[in-house]
Amino acid sequence: MTRPLNEQYGISVAALGMLNYLQRISRGDPAFSIQDTVLNHRCNVTPSDNFSLLDQLFDAGKVDYDYRGSGLDGERHVKLVR
Repeated sequence: MTRPLNEQYGISVAALGMLNYLQRISRGDPAFSIQDTVLNHRCNVTPSDNFSLLDQLFDAGKVDYDYRGSGLDGERHVKLVR
C-alpha cells in the first residue's frame, strides 16, 4: 500500500494543497514567484502572516525564497524548487 503524497513529503494536507496550487499557477515557469502573504491569502491561510505551511514546504525542499528589497520595504517571494 502506498502512503499518501503528503506523508511521503512529510507535510500536512493543507501544505500539500498549497503546493498543488503553486504548481498550477506557475504553469511550469521556473522563474515564477509569488509574494508569501499573497500566496497565504489565496490559499485561505489566516492570519496571512502565519507562515507555518510555507515553513513545512521549505523544510521539505519543495519551495525556496527569493528576497526582494531590503529593510522595511523587503518582500519575500516563494518559488518552486525544480
